[in-house]
Amino acid sequence: MNHVLISGVTSCESRGVEALVRSVAAHARFWPCQRTTVLTQTPALDAAAVAGLDTQVQFVADPFVVSRSWAAHRPAESERQLAARRDALLADAALVIGTGGDLHTPDYGVSTRYLRALREAQQRGIPTVLVGQSWGVFDDTAEADALVAVASRCAMLSVREEASREYAVNKLGLADERIRLSSDPAFLLPAAPAEQTAAVLASCGVGPGDAYLCLAPSQGITRHSMLTDDQHLQALLNLVRHLAVECGVPVLLVPHCHDSRPHNDDRILVDRIAALAGHLGVRAVPGALSAPEYKAVLGGATLVVAERLHAAIGALSSGTPAVVVGHSHKFSGVLAHAYGPNVPADAFHLDIHALAEPGAWRPLASLPKEARLRRALTGRLPQMIAAARSDFTALRAALQR
Repeated sequence: MNHVLISGVTSCESRGVEALVRSVAAHARFWPCQRTTVLTQTPALDAAAVAGLDTQVQFVADPFVVSRSWAAHRPAESERQLAARRDALLADAALVIGTGGDLHTPDYGVSTRYLRALREAQQRGIPTVLVGQSWGVFDDTAEADALVAVASRCAMLSVREEASREYAVNKLGLADERIRLSSDPAFLLPAAPAEQTAAVLASCGVGPGDAYLCLAPSQGITRHSMLTDDQHLQALLNLVRHLAVECGVPVLLVPHCHDSRPHNDDRILVDRIAALAGHLGVRAVPGALSAPEYKAVLGGATLVVAERLHAAIGALSSGTPAVVVGHSHKFSGVLAHAYGPNVPADAFHLDIHALAEPGAWRPLASLPKEARLRRALTGRLPQMIAAARSDFTALRAALQR
């Protein structure tokens, strides 16, 4: 029993996933061996993405979930080979942590598959936890039942917003005292050093002390809406042009997901927006930046507009106001938790289905409300960070019991 397994990881090509991996791995230090194994679809890419994180963190191809869309990034294995690796990993495991942010929702249709590592660990008597996630709302009762079966046997459960907690208690029937209302583990992610960030900003023409805004668009968000890619692009062009002209400061386009699959690669959309915006103030952030580097860029902005939730979290966890275009309750739920009950949802959230309506994006581009959001966030941020950290304190206590 000499390593902690982290499951629920797809690929650190998504800087949101990278932020989760970095944060969870850095705080999952419960055993003398101090060794962590991350199960992922893209082990070599992920190891390179977090190089220098910790020599005791290793990345291996997930033998419990095999994604065909990332087949080129993992070894070809027979079912017998996969089974042997599953047995070996669990035989050596002291704890299995389920992360993944929004895996256990109906958005991607993968919830039950990503429960397998936890379920097989439970069958062997290995402690399991589910940390800092959004849950539901499931249309498929089999998916809901699978989540309940695993969650009921976990040593600790936490969710990152109130809507998921209410769903877990009132719909799934989990005991109120069993599930913690916490925050996303990525609230614990450190930002890159200031001098490193200054070099990135300088490459975008932003000097020390210069104000700027950020837009973090999602290449894949139209898959969760009735919008066409062209409608989505036109709405974002209208938004960035308004921001650049009305606010008079640079608008930096942040490609938060560098996916090897074109349908989800934000660099493609960012390049199109930059090329078509027709305004010198609209600039793409270049290079393959890490999650801490993106957090530093986002955290230095006056305001961030995000279609990637973890881009918004990168801003929020730095004390920078963020507003979102979302495709599920996780967006409004996480931001409502960050801003508190005195800020209405329409001040920080627009559903993706409404984005293409004429002028629908204008409330997101309103700088006068930035000070109000910043004040609300400043009052709540210490609580959000403490809640994320307390998950790991609670986990230690649960394991000791």
